[in-house]
Amino acid sequence: MYILLHLTVRLYRSGRVRGLRNEAMFRRVLFPTDFSSHARRTLECVAGLPGIGEIILLHVAELPGRGMDRSAEEDILAGTRKSLALDRTYLESRGLAVHCRVRTSKSGSIGPIISGTADSDQVSAIVMSARGKSRVQGILLGTVSQHVLRHAKVPLLIMRHQFIEDLTVERYNKFCPMIFSSVLCPTDFSDFAQDTVRRIASMQGIGRILLVHVVTHGETAEEILALEREAAQQLHDIATTITQEGIPATPIVRTGNTADEVLAVAKEADCSLIALNSYGRGWFSELLIGSTAAEIARNADRPVLVVRDHQVKDPRV
Repeated sequence: MYILLHLTVRLYRSGRVRGLRNEAMFRRVLFPTDFSSHARRTLECVAGLPGIGEIILLHVAELPGRGMDRSAEEDILAGTRKSLALDRTYLESRGLAVHCRVRTSKSGSIGPIISGTADSDQVSAIVMSARGKSRVQGILLGTVSQHVLRHAKVPLLIMRHQFIEDLTVERYNKFCPMIFSSVLCPTDFSDFAQDTVRRIASMQGIGRILLVHVVTHGETAEEILALEREAAQQLHDIATTITQEGIPATPIVRTGNTADEVLAVAKEADCSLIALNSYGRGWFSELLIGSTAAEIARNADRPVLVVRDHQVKDPRV
């Protein structure tokens, strides 16, 4: 454990945080839209993200497999282009470069089209508006969001449907242009989780970072206490190094169910964002239905950023 701690602290002291201070995760964003009211409100929020330069607007028009003539399809596509033009005008008025993409689907496979567009357009991140909790237990954010969450190769920012609907002026200022003002970073001390902390610390506009580790096992009170102390020491050292880089960092150790505790801390501290990695050693070993990371993404009442690097080999492969 002390070897792991030494390597983790050395990662920060090596200067990799300082070297990435100007990283722009939202430099070129793909925003899939269905032109719904909450998608349009999400777009307003996206326009205020720090460091954003370009937005690629994508709409996937679902066409019937049979029974529709060419002229009817053209009418649908014409309406799509008109709606995209309205969104484009709004974004350009905010000083952003905008590109529009229209794709069609006759099989309902929208998720793969979004992931494919992200690849072909070489975007730096995807931002999606996701609906609220499903009435069916185990359904993760809807089929489309689920596919993108599991298969996209770039960071994914999930903006909750209910969050967007409740977006007052005060909440807009906190969660849009100030989305990095108070970031909660759960960590299982894996290399992937620590890389997420490093990348978040390199972002422009970071106000503070809350480092959270949840002790999830221990057969006796003594064993649990020992694990809590060990985690507290690791978090303290990491937080100290981040603070020395000019970013206030607070270590927090909780005991219990990981997702429940992470979401509780986010609410108690009124964090503006939860940032986690899709890979990991323990908690986040797989971003699948039922996993901790998926549970956090599904149940969070605030934006969730899933950080991933396409150059990192997926440990599931």
